Amino acid sequence: MNLRPDLHKLLRYNVDVIEQGLQLIDLYRADGRDEFGCYCGPHLRHIVEHYDAFTLHIHTSSVDYDTRARDHALESDPLLAQQRLRHVQQQLLALDVGRIAEPIAVQMRGGLGGEDNYVSFSSLSRELLFLASHAIHHYALVRVRCEASGMKLDEHFGKAPATVRHARGA
Repeated sequence: MNLRPDLHKLLRYNVDVIEQGLQLIDLYRADGRDEFGCYCGPHLRHIVEHYDAFTLHIHTSSVDYDTRARDHALESDPLLAQQRLRHVQQQLLALDVGRIAEPIAVQMRGGLGGEDNYVSFSSLSRELLFLASHAIHHYALVRVRCEASGMKLDEHFGKAPATVRHARGA
């Protein structure tokens, strides 16, 4: 077990996860599909906005995933979604991980109506793992809909890395 993960490798992993979203948009555009905003777009917006929340304040050692723009234009415009995903990749690659102080205060609303505010302390590596896992989880939801409509996705799209590894027999 690696107790001190390579943060640059974790950043690269997140960049690769985002690349899967870019490939999904390319498939939508190549097929001339017009249902992007019906299902795929909202999931990609949600992913982008979580990464934005992370990169916006990470240098202050705090993250608030609930304070997001909720930009509905991003949901319906595949070109805008592509642009924003590429921007997220650039933001991640530009992070100076050596200058980010830990622990990181993560704020989230709780209670069924969002009436409670919680703060939990985390680390940079934990938040990068969360963001990648969160994106893959949303990709899995998108995958079901895409396959039902006849789209052919990469065999690993929307699958957890441990699931992919297990399927290989490793």
